[in-house]
Parts: sequence; structure tokens; C-alpha cells
Amino acid sequence: MTKKLIEGFQQFRKETYENGSGLMPRLIKDGQSPEYFIISCIDSRSNPGTIFRAEPGTFFGHKAMGAIVRPYEKGTALAAALQFALIHNQVKDVIVLGHTGCGAIKCLVEKIDDDEISSFIDVAQKGLEQVRQTRPAGCSHDALLRMTEEQIVLLSVENLKTYPSVARAISENRVIIRPWIFDMESGNLLEYCTKKECFIPITELKS
Repeated sequence: MTKKLIEGFQQFRKETYENGSGLMPRLIKDGQSPEYFIISCIDSRSNPGTIFRAEPGTFFGHKAMGAIVRPYEKGTALAAALQFALIHNQVKDVIVLGHTGCGAIKCLVEKIDDDEISSFIDVAQKGLEQVRQTRPAGCSHDALLRMTEEQIVLLSVENLKTYPSVARAISENRVIIRPWIFDMESGNLLEYCTKKECFIPITELKS
């Protein structure tokens, strides 16, 4: 049952321990210094390590349904991880990575009958209500889902700012929070453009 995982590990070992690269031994000896902290969905199709082809040591990662960030609460896994990354490791970019075709957003819009899931995603109701109030007349169900996916990423970015470690890093001008969406259908990566007030392909933005 675990054959694919073991085969993948063997390939990882060859690439990072053997064949002269020595990447992992160097990271073990010198320590890690990731530049990014990526908050992503649990969806297996939008895994940051896969879509960015990232080497070990590239980013800290946190996963949650829909890449939803709840408002700050002391002692949570995310709060501790951000504190470690931003205060003790000086990470420069925090990325909220949503994606199209998100099952969590579909559950939110269609009101899934599961207390365990709904109790987590209920914080995203604010984003859904904002979309319902501003959507154009005749908006299709699929369009509503897409607009909600985008709004939840933006809501999560705002919630991130309630975390003391993030607020401190922002006040010291040493971190950028990036709202990103992986468009799985087109294979594009989108970032929210404040000037245009919409998500656009990241290739159209200046770094």
C-alpha cells in the first residue's frame, strides 16, 4: 500500500543524499534558513512542494482546509509556527495559497452536514457573505465558488495580521504577505493586485 511513498523516498534520497549533491547533509550541518512560510490547503493536488518543485529547506509550511486562517488565538499550531518562522528565523514572505476547485469552499457554500468540518470553516462565512452581497446578477454557482475562493484568501490575509508575530514583522517592514491562488484548471499562479483589485497571473506582476 505504501509502495509509491517508499519509491518516492528512495528517489529523494538519491537526489539529496547521494549523487554528489549533498543537500540534506549540508542542511543538517549548517541548519535551515527558509525564506518563505506557505499556508496551503490540504488538497493533494495543490501541494506547494510539488507545484513549486521546492528543494528541502526552501519554505516552512502549514496546511488547513481551504488554506483558511482563523483569527489569532494563543497556543494554536499556526500561531506557534508563525512565531518560530517570523521571530526566530526571520522569514521574509508569508504566502496564503488558495486554489480553484477547493473542496473546503464547496463545503462552505453548500453547507456540508458534518459538524467537525463545518465548525472549522465557519470562520469563512464572512467572506462568503461578502461575495453574496457583491456578486453580479445571474451569477452561476461555479462563479460563486470561484469568487468565494478568492475572497477567503483575502480574508485569511486579514486574519493573519491579528497574529502578534505577523503584526510585529509588518511594523518592522521585514515581511510581505502574499495572497496567491493556484488555478488548477489553467495551470496558472495568480496573485492579488491591489491596484486592479483582482487576482491576475503572477507573471504580469513585478517582483
